Amino acid sequence: MRLSPRLNRYERREMHAEKLKNNMSGTGIYVYENNTDGDLRLPKATASGIKMVGPRKRFQGDSYFMSWVGSPMNLLKLVEVIVQKDNIYAKKAEPESLQENVMTNENQLLLDQPDTITNQGKIERVVVEPSLTPINDNTEQKGHPATEVLLTEDPVDGVTIILG
Repeated sequence: MRLSPRLNRYERREMHAEKLKNNMSGTGIYVYENNTDGDLRLPKATASGIKMVGPRKRFQGDSYFMSWVGSPMNLLKLVEVIVQKDNIYAKKAEPESLQENVMTNENQLLLDQPDTITNQGKIERVVVEPSLTPINDNTEQKGHPATEVLLTEDPVDGVTIILG
């Protein structure tokens, strides 16, 4: 009895490509060092595009290369953790909260500056909320409608067309 449906060759190719993509993917950013005395050919390119690492050289890679650290392979040595796996998932899980904090961060950047002291005294920084007035709202002043001014009578005045 067959558990999975029979697939045609296009569906098999697509499933194989997806399986390879999932197997070759990794998360996080780590610094690895080649632990051998020879060149090491990597099965996938690193973020910087390196596929061959010289003896005792360092490179940045993701968690895919973590299986090469330690026994039984012992081909790589983990030098430094730049971004762990968990931090990437936390950033993807909360995109709305990051967008909400952008405005408060911009205001804090202005207010978190060190005090500036001049001959006249200390300068105080104040954050002013932007007003949401339309650009053309200033045309009417004190109840008088603004008169429209035509800059030129002919729109192509002073323009000559040269056909070549």
